[in-house]
Amino acid sequence: MISRWLSIGAIVFLVGCASHEKSVGKGLIVTPGGSLPGTVISVNPSARFAVVRFPIGQMPALNQHMNAYRQGLKVADLKISGPQRDVHTVADVVAGECRVGDEVRAD
Repeated sequence: MISRWLSIGAIVFLVGCASHEKSVGKGLIVTPGGSLPGTVISVNPSARFAVVRFPIGQMPALNQHMNAYRQGLKVADLKISGPQRDVHTVADVVAGECRVGDEVRAD
């Protein structure tokens, strides 16, 4: 009786281990969709604000924090404060300093 259960157990064990090798499928590669790219068009360093232009229909939300980049390096932290008109909005410079032409995006 014991040998019967051992042989059944051994067969089940061997059948379970002798499975076909699973094919490795290529997974879906997900890349970030990119943030809202904007451009600084005017800066008032004494009042610590900048006017930023965004593409049509891609205006960031009020109070959204964004970063300004110059030649790929982060140079300022911005907070969108408004008012917003057409493709332009005003952002407070929270830290750092920005210049006309800097790229603005949320990271």
